[in-house]
Amino acid sequence: MGRAIKYLAITLVSLVLLVALAAASLAFWIDPNIFKDDIEKLAAEQGLILHLDGDLSWQVFPNIQIVINGASLATSDKVKLMSFDTAQLSVALMPLLNKDIVVQGIGLDGVKANLVVDEQGVGNWTKIGKASDDKAQKPDAKDEGGNKALELAIAKLSLSDSHVIYNNKQTGQYVELSGLSLNGENIQLKNTAFPLSLESDVKFEDETQTLNAKLKLTSHITVNQDINHFIIKDGDLALSLDHKNELGTASASTELRLDADVNIADDLVWSLPTLDISDTSLSYAATDGSTIEISALNFKGSVIPGGEASELAINGKLRYGNASQKPIETDLSLSTLLSIDAKLNAIKAQKLALRTSIGSETIDLSGDVKATISPLDYQAKLTLANTNVKKIANSLGIELPVMAEPRALNKVGTTISLNGNDKRIVISELQATLDESTIKGNASVDLDKNQAVKLAVNIDKINVDNYLPPAPPEEAKAEKPAAASGPTADTEIPLPREMLNKLNVDAKLQIAELTANNLPFKNILLHVIAKDGVSAVSPLSGLVYDSPFKLDAQLDTRPTAARMLIRGNSTQLPLGKVLKDAAAIEELSGVSDVTFNLTTSGTTVASLKKHLDGNIELSAQKLRLSNMNIEKAFCQLVAKFQQETFDPTNWPLYSDLNDTVTKIVIKDGIARIEKLNSGVTKLALSGNGKIDLNENTFDVVINTRLAQADQNAMACKINNDKLLNRDIPIRCRAAFDKVGATSCLPDFRVIEDMAKEKAKDKIDEKAKELIEKKMGGEKGEAAKQIFNQFFKK
Repeated sequence: MGRAIKYLAITLVSLVLLVALAAASLAFWIDPNIFKDDIEKLAAEQGLILHLDGDLSWQVFPNIQIVINGASLATSDKVKLMSFDTAQLSVALMPLLNKDIVVQGIGLDGVKANLVVDEQGVGNWTKIGKASDDKAQKPDAKDEGGNKALELAIAKLSLSDSHVIYNNKQTGQYVELSGLSLNGENIQLKNTAFPLSLESDVKFEDETQTLNAKLKLTSHITVNQDINHFIIKDGDLALSLDHKNELGTASASTELRLDADVNIADDLVWSLPTLDISDTSLSYAATDGSTIEISALNFKGSVIPGGEASELAINGKLRYGNASQKPIETDLSLSTLLSIDAKLNAIKAQKLALRTSIGSETIDLSGDVKATISPLDYQAKLTLANTNVKKIANSLGIELPVMAEPRALNKVGTTISLNGNDKRIVISELQATLDESTIKGNASVDLDKNQAVKLAVNIDKINVDNYLPPAPPEEAKAEKPAAASGPTADTEIPLPREMLNKLNVDAKLQIAELTANNLPFKNILLHVIAKDGVSAVSPLSGLVYDSPFKLDAQLDTRPTAARMLIRGNSTQLPLGKVLKDAAAIEELSGVSDVTFNLTTSGTTVASLKKHLDGNIELSAQKLRLSNMNIEKAFCQLVAKFQQETFDPTNWPLYSDLNDTVTKIVIKDGIARIEKLNSGVTKLALSGNGKIDLNENTFDVVINTRLAQADQNAMACKINNDKLLNRDIPIRCRAAFDKVGATSCLPDFRVIEDMAKEKAKDKIDEKAKELIEKKMGGEKGEAAKQIFNQFFKK
């Protein structure tokens, strides 16, 4: 039994040796050049001219191969497409016995391909597959079964030391692949994976840019029989490139690992079950001196359209610099759970987390986003964690304005929910933190031609002054700046009429507590409506120092000279606190009811101020004028008239006004006091004057009147009845910033008038005595009447 097995084994080995020897002998008995005409004819049927430069030869080891020593390929109009130095075709043995060739492997070396698109946009390869009609013939019956089409079954593919050029003369694009090598094994279209590797240097040029790259790819690929379904497994790509254009230069290098599935049978369907990018670096240097560098960039995850949501993670380092600021360096990381539908029309990013650090500050953005492309629709809810914007701006080299509060912008964050489409954007929820303030609201913007904007914002508390420049020091306030020559700054500020005419806004703002210009406000409500060139504030209301106020305003920018209307009122307004805190004016204090109605027109801010018309009415129970003592001015005139010494010391530096009613009429920017009724001590006051808003000055004449019954209540003794029950004028005039003890002085011309009256009275008295003495009786009375009528007394 054992000996039988031994003889059987020897027989089998001998049989194999005989078959191998027969195949080797056959390689020398069959001349491969007999296939030369068939190969060239096959090419001609495809509209190509194939010229085999050398003879075909056999190579037996390590397998049977047909070797082609040089060939060139051209189109039917003799335009050269390709040439190669050597081609090796491995063939199957058994079909060869029947003079058929089944190609098991292809090896090409020194391939040179030249693809050209002419100025008309026609490529030199377009005639491939278009044999001339006179050469297109149906196979003869005698050929059927005699000559069979070549059957290709490639077990191995090798392309080495090859060169491919693409030159588009119409667009100016030039692409060159050099050092090209391509290797594959067991290549077949039967959904069976086969290894494939590719390596090449790439050059791209056009009129604006150049690119040089080096790539190396290895993978396992599966292709179906219809060549419309590709599967890539264990794909590894190493890529480096350099790019240059007129804006700057860029370079990049990366290593990429991926698995991919691409199906183009109907529509393009693809997925990337594995996508791993590691050790990637990018750099860009612009001609203006700015640079961007990305290093240690890593990307890991998968993208599967139509499949389950997959995780993605990106991280890297970013450095930015330019000639005018110090470099900015930051770490960046992004992670999300990503899902895409099969048609690549809908995308959803859940658990989105973006983190970056700038200087010592970290920026964290998180949330969920989803969107569809057609029709466009998107929703997002994002949260920006509190961060120090001031430090970030400083690290970025951004110079923010100096603010009164050093800690301003130290804590800024927001949560926002938005959705939209190609017609509208809606912010359904906004909650932001601005230092100590909490801001809530919603908004919408229409993207059609109307561009309507709706906004509603609610703020719990905010101090606007914290974000304004700090107040100048006291010594700087005392220094009055030199008067500017030429037009004021206001004249250089035209109204933005074009923008205002296009506005379509409906905005509401509510603030529980507001500090602005040092004024404390509460329960602020501001409603602004702007449409068709008319902007209206209706209303602006609230409390200032717990005093209610309301203001309505309208600006019509449709005419060339815009028209403005402002009206409002306030009850028990603390004028002193308002003027002191808002304008550092301490010359007036007290509580008053205020109503005003103003109109103006113009094309610039200055013209609006210049053309201001309207009226202001004040009704106060008690006001105090600081640095102005009206009673002192009255007593100074009394002393002058009574020829007494006046002591200017020990007088209060104020005047308390009782039951004051004032009406101010404004015309062309100048306010005139038409009505002033008040009282100081026992002096009754009335007056008129003007306030020039353009020059910031005032000039008011106050008539004081003292009743005889009240003279004992005065600080000075009144000995002359001529000073009682008559108007004694006090003139108050100064610039707003120069009010002082001498701003209100008596008008001493009244003394001259009273002296004239005194002389006239004496003449009258003497004349009457003379008439009485000379004429007496009825004739005397008649003469007195004639005398009085003559002197108009």
